[in-house]
Amino acid sequence: MNRGRRRLAMVVLLVVLAALLGMLPRAAGTYDRQFRDAPGARPSARFLLGTDELGRDRLARLVLGSGVSLALAPAAALLSVALAAVVGGGAGLAGGWVDRAMAAGTDLFLSLPWLFLLISVRAWLPLNVSPWASVLVTFLLLALLGWPATARVVRACAASLRNSDLLLQARACGCGGARLFLVHVLPNLRAVLRAQFWI
Repeated sequence: MNRGRRRLAMVVLLVVLAALLGMLPRAAGTYDRQFRDAPGARPSARFLLGTDELGRDRLARLVLGSGVSLALAPAAALLSVALAAVVGGGAGLAGGWVDRAMAAGTDLFLSLPWLFLLISVRAWLPLNVSPWASVLVTFLLLALLGWPATARVVRACAASLRNSDLLLQARACGCGGARLFLVHVLPNLRAVLRAQFWI
C-alpha cells in the first residue's frame, strides 16, 4: 500500500471513529431500552436499522458495540506490545538464566488452552455484571493473550543487539540497567514494536 492510500485509509478511519464517538452518548442511553410498542420493527425514520425481537434499537447497539471495539482493540494491542517490550527486551538484553526462564515461560504461556480460560472467566462473571466491567475484563484478557508471541520477536531482536558495538560502547561509558534499555535498546526496537502493534 503506497503512502497516499495509507493516508486515505487513516482519514476514512478517523471520520468513521468521529461519527461513532458523536453518536455514542445517544447510543449509550438507548442501547438496552426496550421499545415494547415496536418489537421487530423494520427500518424507519424512528429506527434507522429497525429493532430486534425485544424492541431494542439496532443502530444504537451497533454504534455502541463498534465504538467499544474500535477503542478496545488498539488499547489492548498497545498494552500487549508494552508488556512484550519490557519482558522480551529485558530478557534478550540480560541473557543467561533470565533469557532461558523467559523463553520457557513464553512457551508455557502459549501452550495453555486460552479458549477454555476465556469461557471460564466469562462464566465466572455474574450475569448482571456492568457492561463496562465486562469490557475491562475483555481488554485485560486481550492484552495478556497478545504479548507472548510479540515478546519472542522482541527477545530475538534484543539478543542480537546485546553484544553489538553500540551496547559495548555504552557499557564502557558506564551505562547500564534501565538506562541502557531505555536509551539504547528500546529505540532500536521501535520498528519491530510498531510492526507487531499493527499485526
